[in-house]
Amino acid sequence: MTTMTRRTALILGSSLSLLLAACGGGGSGDGDAASARPAQEQTTIAAADAATPFALQAGRYKFGWDAPDCKGVDFTMTGTSQGFTYAKTSALPKFSAIVSDVPEDTYMLTQADAECTDWTVRIDRVGS
Repeated sequence: MTTMTRRTALILGSSLSLLLAACGGGGSGDGDAASARPAQEQTTIAAADAATPFALQAGRYKFGWDAPDCKGVDFTMTGTSQGFTYAKTSALPKFSAIVSDVPEDTYMLTQADAECTDWTVRIDRVGS
């Protein structure tokens, strides 16, 4: 093998190793086992999608809403099997709150203020 070919092979091999490490590939396999469903780091629900259930893993979440044409909001996030419920009523059209101790479950989101028909909720996982 020529010196140029060896250098190229060395550079490509090192680059591939770095890429695999950055993406979580390779390694000895001593890490955590893969989850049965992907972690929901961020979930966005629009008013039109409110009837669609969404999955959250256990943890703490930032629950933020944007309802620019509404005088108030009345949200309820309910777990389908664990019984966990989070309710937030506010006169603010855009704001956020922290929801702690959310158990892993599939959730439904409702908004009960009949005058508020155009809104978006964004749920972001906080920490690990």
